[in-house]
Parts: sequence; C-alpha cells; structure tokens
Amino acid sequence: MPNTKKKILVVDDHPAMRQGLRAIFHAASDLTVCGEAENAQNAIAAAKTLQPDVTIVDISLGKGVDGFEVMRRLHRKWPDMPLLAFSLHEERAYCDAALAAGARGYCTKGEPSTVLIGAVRDVLKGKSFISKKIRLKR
Repeated sequence: MPNTKKKILVVDDHPAMRQGLRAIFHAASDLTVCGEAENAQNAIAAAKTLQPDVTIVDISLGKGVDGFEVMRRLHRKWPDMPLLAFSLHEERAYCDAALAAGARGYCTKGEPSTVLIGAVRDVLKGKSFISKKIRLKR
C-alpha cells in the first residue's frame, strides 16, 4: 500500500521544537514530517529536495533571515505549496505580515497540538487558518 501521508517540512531554529513537531505529526494518520530546517538556506534546499506538501515556518528564526523572508522566498519558488506561519507572537501585525509573505495560515505556538494539526489540514485543503486569539483581536 503506497504512503499517502502528506509531507511536512518544518522550519524552526530550535531543535527541541522541530523534534516536538515531528512527534506530534508522527501520531497523525495522514501527516508526516519529511524534513527539518533551521534557517533560510536549509529551508530552500530542503523544499527543493523533499518537495513537501506543506511547510510550517517559525517567523523568528534567530540570526540571519527571518521567517517572513523564508516564506516570501518559498512562495516565489513554489507558489502552490501551502505555508503555515507558526509563532509565539499573538499580535495581529505578525499574522498580517505572514499572510502578506505568502502564508495561508497563522498558528500560534500556544495552541494545542490538535489545533495545529487542524491548521495544517486546513491549509492543505486550500483554506486559510488564523489562531482564535488573533481572530478575536480584529
């Protein structure tokens, strides 16, 4: 039976966060993490090699290029690949900037894993997703 799981690329500069996301998606029957990247250069290379179905991008990547620029670059090269911004920031301005950079959704790191999984599924279906705390701040 062929593997029909949707492939996720995780872009986050914290190894523990990448490992945690891998564990969360490992438990989902329809999703799997196909790769990880900690910076812009590795994210672009991994997207080219792995051809993920969706990419989750932390907007605060530490040194160098931030997640907004990573999303802009990914969106320019692969405009049909859904991008989900994943951040600790709960301010509307961050969400708006992520959407302007090409993200289909914005999920805060304070959400339960079930909400994150639902967000990934939504953007894979072409829907948008914005965390409830952000939506309430309109």
